[in-house]
Amino acid sequence: MKKLLLFNSLLCLATGAFAQTVTLSGTSYTQDFNSIGSSMPTGWRVYNGSGASSIGSLEVLATSSTTGVYRDTSCGSSNVTSGGFKNYASANATTEGTPCSVQQTTSDRALGVRQVAKTNLTHPNLDSGAAFVVVLTNTTSAYNFNMQFKLQSLDTSSPRLTKWMVDYAIGSPTAFTPIATVPANPTTGGNAFSNTNVTVNFGTALDNKPSNIYIRIVTLEVSTGSGNRASSAIDDFQLTYTSTVDVRNINENGAASFNQLGMGTSSAINFNFNTVDAGEYTLTLTDMTGRMMHTEKLNVVNGDNNISVLNANLPSGMYVARLTNGITNGVVKVMVQ
Repeated sequence: MKKLLLFNSLLCLATGAFAQTVTLSGTSYTQDFNSIGSSMPTGWRVYNGSGASSIGSLEVLATSSTTGVYRDTSCGSSNVTSGGFKNYASANATTEGTPCSVQQTTSDRALGVRQVAKTNLTHPNLDSGAAFVVVLTNTTSAYNFNMQFKLQSLDTSSPRLTKWMVDYAIGSPTAFTPIATVPANPTTGGNAFSNTNVTVNFGTALDNKPSNIYIRIVTLEVSTGSGNRASSAIDDFQLTYTSTVDVRNINENGAASFNQLGMGTSSAINFNFNTVDAGEYTLTLTDMTGRMMHTEKLNVVNGDNNISVLNANLPSGMYVARLTNGITNGVVKVMVQ
């Protein structure tokens, strides 16, 4: 019974930690990893054994800066060569010749990993399968996602070459979709000390999703070459996106009652419009970035008007409907399923 209670307690703790996600606001999200000496940032996890259709096994970050050392062995060779996810001094603030003691006290930090053999007993399945993962709560009312981060190769004594990629999953982390990076197929290792800016354009792939979004910086291929494996890190992560316009039924400046009736479809969107100002109106539908998707002229009467927009062929999502004759206006959010 005690063992069962302990297992359930640990499961609850793990589930609670796993449930933390990044809630987006404004038009950008950034993470500099400078506080990983105390804990992982909210929404971030690290994994081993990651695959194209599997998120892998949750790893633990060694938060102490004393173990996050590259190349210089004056603080102990095991700090440099031992595997696992580590708190490294960022390549923004150091060079390949920076002494261990300076690396350990540098305030500019990076989230990193020292890859070791797949069969390593303490940190298995890091070559391949090491992954840095951020989980977003959702992307509701957010569009046009772009991402950038710095990929750092930190140990010039490591000749093996590791190739990294970016992919994502929506809802459940069981089916990941690769996304192109610039530069393509960035690498660490190869006896290089480097700090490469990597950019990603997600297009519409992450737009307005109501469920969790998993974004991974991951290595899914075994490193090539021989000798030591790479000490790699990421830093200065940033997501930028377009937020929805703050739209509501307008109650001033010649406003009229304008409401959507039910849920819209690609073939029909229904509205009710009540006005004392009869005549010709223009109805427009735009997406949440302001792009015009549909427009038509309508004749409305004094009082209630039930209006149907037919065959607009809009993809599922949220839109903004505007109805105006230049004097009287109505604006409402529109849901299309």
